[in-house]
Amino acid sequence: MNTPLKIIIKFQIGPVQDFIAAARSTRDLWSGSYLLSFLTAAGIRKLTERGGELIFPNSERQPLLDQPDIWRLSSHQQDQLTPNLPNLFVAILDGPNPIAVAEAVEKAIRQEWRKIAQSCLKSLVFQNILHAEESQTVFFGQTDSFLSIAWQITPLANDYESAYQRNAWHLDAVRQTRDFKAIPPGHGGEKDSLSGKDQALVRGSDELRKRIRDNDYRNLFKHDDHLSAISLIKRVWHLAYLVDVLGLKADSNGFPIRSTRAIAARDNRKDDEDDPERPSGEKYLAAIAFDGDSIGKWVSGENLADGSRLREHHSDFSKALSQFALGEVRKIVEKPDARTGIPLGFLIYAGGDDVVALVPADAALAVANQLRGAFTKSTLSIKGKDGHSPDASAGIAIAHFKSPLQDLIRAAQNAEKRAKNTVGRSAFSITLMKRSGEISQWGAKWDDGAVELHDAIFKAMSDQKLSAKFPHRVCQLLEPYLTARTGISRQSDVAGFPAHELIEKEFHHAATRQGSKAIADELREPLANYLNHLDAETQTALTAIIGLCTTLAFIHRNLPDHQSAERHALA
Repeated sequence: MNTPLKIIIKFQIGPVQDFIAAARSTRDLWSGSYLLSFLTAAGIRKLTERGGELIFPNSERQPLLDQPDIWRLSSHQQDQLTPNLPNLFVAILDGPNPIAVAEAVEKAIRQEWRKIAQSCLKSLVFQNILHAEESQTVFFGQTDSFLSIAWQITPLANDYESAYQRNAWHLDAVRQTRDFKAIPPGHGGEKDSLSGKDQALVRGSDELRKRIRDNDYRNLFKHDDHLSAISLIKRVWHLAYLVDVLGLKADSNGFPIRSTRAIAARDNRKDDEDDPERPSGEKYLAAIAFDGDSIGKWVSGENLADGSRLREHHSDFSKALSQFALGEVRKIVEKPDARTGIPLGFLIYAGGDDVVALVPADAALAVANQLRGAFTKSTLSIKGKDGHSPDASAGIAIAHFKSPLQDLIRAAQNAEKRAKNTVGRSAFSITLMKRSGEISQWGAKWDDGAVELHDAIFKAMSDQKLSAKFPHRVCQLLEPYLTARTGISRQSDVAGFPAHELIEKEFHHAATRQGSKAIADELREPLANYLNHLDAETQTALTAIIGLCTTLAFIHRNLPDHQSAERHALA
C-alpha cells in the first residue's frame, strides 16, 4: 500500500477590488470587505476540518477562524466583525484524495454564500423591497455567477520551494482561464448604479421607503440607487444574516459605523445610514490604500537568499503580517482623540499587508506613514537578499465627503499602483479630487525627506506661524518656470539651469513674507534635504515642490477654525 503523498493546496477567492469599491456608504465599504473575509474563513475552517495544516495566513489569535457559534459569547465582537483575512490561503494536506478535499472546501464557500443570499432574499421580500416570484430567478442568477474560486494542488515530495513555485504558476494559469457559460438571468436591463454590471432589481425611492417595515432597513435605502442582487446583499446582509441568523451584534446599535461626514470632520460616532442631513461645510475625506511591496516575491521565496527555508519563511512571514494587521493597524487608524475620545478614522480592511481605511484629509499622510513604520517594524526579522526586509507603499485619495465613495476608493487604489509603478515602491502617492473636477497628484519616496518637509510646513501653518496663503504663494512663484504644462506642449530646459537654488530662494522669500524670517530659516534644512533627493532635472524638482504645496493648501482647509497643532498630533 502506497503512503499518501503530501500536497500543497492553494485557494484564491474573487472578485476583490471592484466588489469592495462599489459602495455608496462607509457601511457598504465595510460590508464588501467583511463578506470576502467571512467567506475565506468558511473555506479555511473546512480545510482544517479535513486535515489541512494552514500555512498562510497565520491562524493564531485570528477571531474569524473561530466557529460562528462561539462569536455570540465574545465580549469583543468588534474583533469578529473586522475584515482581516486575505482572499487567498495556503495549506499542506496529507491524505488519499486531495481533490475531494479541495472540492469540499469550494463547496463550503459556495454553500455559505448561498445561505447568505437566501437569508437576504427572504428579508428583502419580508421588508417589501423585493417581490419573491418576480425576483427570485434573476436574484439567484446573479448570485450564483458572482463568486470566482480558483484552487490548485501540487505534490510536495521533499522540495517545498519548487512545489510551491509550481503551484503558484499553475494557479495563475487556472485564474487566467475562464469558463465560457451562457449568460444567466439578471445580466440585462437597467444596470446597477454602483457596479455598472448586473441588472438592477430595485430602485431606492420615497415610495420604496414607505413600504419597508423596519426602520433599520428603511435607513439603508435613503439613496436613490438602482441596486442588483450583489449590491442588495452588501447593503442588508449584516442584518439579514449576521444579526438574524448568527445572532451577532452587527446592527447600528451593536456595531455603529461613522458616516463620511463624521470621519472628515472628526465628529461624534454616528451610524452611517442613520446620519441626519447637516450643512456640508468644507470637510474633506481621505481614503488610504496601503499594500506591501513585492509581496508575491516575498511569499514565493524569490526574495530569499536561501530558498530551502521557504516553509519556515512562510510561517514566520505570516506571523509578522498577522501581528501588523491584528495588533497595529486599528491602533493607528482609529486612535482616540486625547480630548474628545473620538476615533481618528475608520478601519475598513486589514488583511496581512493590505489595509483600506478612511481618515480626515489632514491626517492621511501621517496615518499612512505610521502604517508603513508599523509594517516595517513587524517584518524587520524577515530578511531577504542583501539583508533587506519587506517594505510597503500607500495610495491616498482626498475629496469632499459628499463625493461618490466608490470614486474615492478607486482613486486611492490607483494612487497605490502609481506609488509602486511610477514613484517606485517604498513610496506614497496622493490624488486630490477637487470639487471643480480638477485632479492633482503628488508622490514621493518615504525616506527622501518629503514627509518631513510636509510635516514641518503643516505644523507651522497649524501653529499659525505661516499663513494659509503660503503654499499658494509658492505655487504662484514656481509655476512660471514650468515648461511642460500638458503632454501636448513641452519646451526643453536650459542647460545648467540652477533649479534647486531657484526653488530655495523663492521658497524662503514666500516663507518670510507669509510668516517670518525665523520660520523661513527653520524650513531651510527640510527643504534642502528633500531637494537633495530629487532629480537635478528642473521640471522634476519644480513639479515635486508644486505638488507638495498644492497638497498642503488643499488639506489645510480641513482643519477646524483655531485648531491647534497639538490636537492633530499623531504621535
